[in-house]
Amino acid sequence: MHLVFKILINFLGMSIFGMGSNFLMLPNSVKQIAVGNHSTIDGVSPINPALFSVEEKQSNIQVSRGIWIGDINLVNIGFNQALNNKVFHFGVNYSGLTGFEYRENRPEDLPKSYFSSYGLLLKSGFSIKNTRNSFGISLSYLKIGIETQETNGLGINLGYAYQFNHLLKIGFSLENIGYFNEINSKRITLPARLTSTISSKLLPDKYNSTIYGSIEWDSNIIDNKYLLGLSTNWKNFNLFNGFLISKNIKEFSAGFSIKTNSIDIGYGKKFSSHNLGSPQIISFKIYLP
Repeated sequence: MHLVFKILINFLGMSIFGMGSNFLMLPNSVKQIAVGNHSTIDGVSPINPALFSVEEKQSNIQVSRGIWIGDINLVNIGFNQALNNKVFHFGVNYSGLTGFEYRENRPEDLPKSYFSSYGLLLKSGFSIKNTRNSFGISLSYLKIGIETQETNGLGINLGYAYQFNHLLKIGFSLENIGYFNEINSKRITLPARLTSTISSKLLPDKYNSTIYGSIEWDSNIIDNKYLLGLSTNWKNFNLFNGFLISKNIKEFSAGFSIKTNSIDIGYGKKFSSHNLGSPQIISFKIYLP
């Protein structure tokens, strides 16, 4: 079982250990899984730290729970607080597999022990916004573990966005610049990701739709990813769609969210050409007084 587990995780390409730190690339919100990784999308936990946001100066907290390929559990908690022209952010991300059994190469009723594989991220940062420009930075404490082995590291994320007018916006985000300490004399690198996005509002007076187009570069993947997303708002209802194309994969995603009083409830799901499963996330966003 031990060997099968390692082969499976490497095959899926999203391991906590086999590929080091790719848990940092997993989505942490309904909008991120449903629309895609776009650096002009704001929110509680956006990929662009320049776009940490609140609504009407209200603090908000978002809790997301999901399942990724290979039954990897996803949990995200994000909190944003506004102060003057700044928004301060604190977040926790967890990705992991639990309940795996270690057995000898002979039949036995009970396993020798149980083990898990996980990745943990603690993040803090802030964004600054003026009339057209937004800047942001966040720092992360990182920890990964498998069986009885653990290691930790530090990461930094940078972001910028520019609002040309009430319709057009561009954004750039650079994520996961940092390091991990060695584990078992193996060097683990962070999956640096650079995302460039241009977005524009469509029919702002009627449906307040926004279309997003992005190019994503990942240090662990040779080919670029091209993303197209659409977000549509009607009263208290939001509808999300996204497409991703690269050389070896195509993905389609969809989701929605509904706001009632001070709570926003959402659900998103992704479908991929590799047929290895359909990741999904559900989230609750609470607007604090």
